[in-house]
Amino acid sequence: MTMKLKMIIADDEYNVREGLKEVVAWDRLGIEVVATAEDGIELLEHCQALKPDIVLTDIRMPELDGLQVADFLRSAGYPVRIIIISGVQDFHYAKKALHLQADGYILKPVGVEELEQTVSEAAESIRSQRRKEEQELKLAQQLKENLPALRERFLAELVTGMVRNQTELADKLHFFGLMQLAEGRIVAAVLEIDNYEEAVQRFTEENKQLIMFSVTNILEEIAQRHRSCVVFSPRENHFVALFHSREDNALPHMDAIALMLDSTSTYLKMSLSAGVGNPVEAIAEVQYSYQEAQTALDYRFFTGHGTIVSIGDFGERRMQINSSRMYAEQNELIHYMKLGKEEEVSRAISSIFEQLGRESNCSISYVQSIAVEMVNQAYRSLHELGEKVENVLPGWPEIMAELYSQHHLTDLIVWLQQLFRTMTRFFLQKNNQKNSRTIRKIKEIIAQHYMENITMSRLAEEVFMSPNYISQIFRQETGTTVTEYVTKVRMEAAKELLKSPDLKILQVAEMIGYETAAYFSTVFKKYTGMYPQKYRSLLLDEE
Repeated sequence: MTMKLKMIIADDEYNVREGLKEVVAWDRLGIEVVATAEDGIELLEHCQALKPDIVLTDIRMPELDGLQVADFLRSAGYPVRIIIISGVQDFHYAKKALHLQADGYILKPVGVEELEQTVSEAAESIRSQRRKEEQELKLAQQLKENLPALRERFLAELVTGMVRNQTELADKLHFFGLMQLAEGRIVAAVLEIDNYEEAVQRFTEENKQLIMFSVTNILEEIAQRHRSCVVFSPRENHFVALFHSREDNALPHMDAIALMLDSTSTYLKMSLSAGVGNPVEAIAEVQYSYQEAQTALDYRFFTGHGTIVSIGDFGERRMQINSSRMYAEQNELIHYMKLGKEEEVSRAISSIFEQLGRESNCSISYVQSIAVEMVNQAYRSLHELGEKVENVLPGWPEIMAELYSQHHLTDLIVWLQQLFRTMTRFFLQKNNQKNSRTIRKIKEIIAQHYMENITMSRLAEEVFMSPNYISQIFRQETGTTVTEYVTKVRMEAAKELLKSPDLKILQVAEMIGYETAAYFSTVFKKYTGMYPQKYRSLLLDEE
């Protein structure tokens, strides 16, 4: 349905006003002439009362002329499109009309076609702008509705070390209203319902989601009272609290965590335990405190349910292993595995466990827990890819038993390297298949559109990949750049076209995508060693 627009026509001559009103079937253009005015004062009064979308006005009118009215409307911020009508003798007014950013300028005598076209263009511009504004409003509303989910996702990425760029981090903290995390020390705590599977097995899925919602509400209410805490839940039965403070002394977070555990026990009759990491000096390092908090939570096996376990309770020296290099290398290991780099994977595993082997305070169970976490990370990577782990590792059901059967560190390293080698080769095969399909698609696009302006941005949109990644894999797969390949396709096409003596060199150039014969000739000589004319003469001599 066409958006109905309102227009006012102003001219000091009655016949002209009525003629402009009747000469065009304005209804057909989705325009309603809501008023006419015989002078600038009346036009201004109509504009203030009727709020038209378009004003079609003569320049010369009594009281106020058309440009004075236009100047007032622009200064007052009226969102109206103004089309000026004037005689040839008033041409100097045109400069002022342009200065006022008039949306059209029509000379008398007014032609019907020109009038209809000028007003139609103004109307379409209005409709286009309003559609854009409506779309932006709709997108803003959708963003507002999805903001809580986007905030949860950002915080989940933050604590897992996925947000590393400082500029991106600062922008997102500001966007999500989390600037309080940008300054001061940070401590992460991880809370989980004890014996979760047993606690919820009698509930339906709907009730389980209600439990998660209830726990989150209690934790968020306490966090709001505490004021220096942000709470979120990145996954089922996994709640994270980030405590922040600008003071150098210890963060007052233990009381808040204790209240969280006590409140869920009192109101929901459920036992929660919490693991707490060491403080870090900046939000960019929060992943280390979060990882420590998860490790600390694992110790509830020894401390019992409903307890708060701080990583600091297990020795500062031992936990230093977990804070920086250890987790960075674990992330690198999974990264290399996904890229299909066997040597880097093998080195990463050796580095991780040799570091643990040098630490005399490490227990066998702790070393095994690191190995278990690495295997689980690899499993999640396969699952995220939509692959069944049994298809990649047929012995998966017994994999943990095999892990715990490695009684020496060197045996464990060798076993892990063999396991990850299998998965790394699988990812390499997947990457190669994906890259090959992408290269074929790019070549098909070039073959069909080589005569057009083929840019990296256009190819990126076609294959849903970044221009840099396309350039990289194309060169790896073909040994040449995309630009060089496009040139090759064009030159081979040119060779075929030059066989036709009826085609001029400029025609050939234009048919393969070059605007000038000179540039085409330069590229052709560089490619073949001779100019197009010479190449054609050799072809004709052979015939």
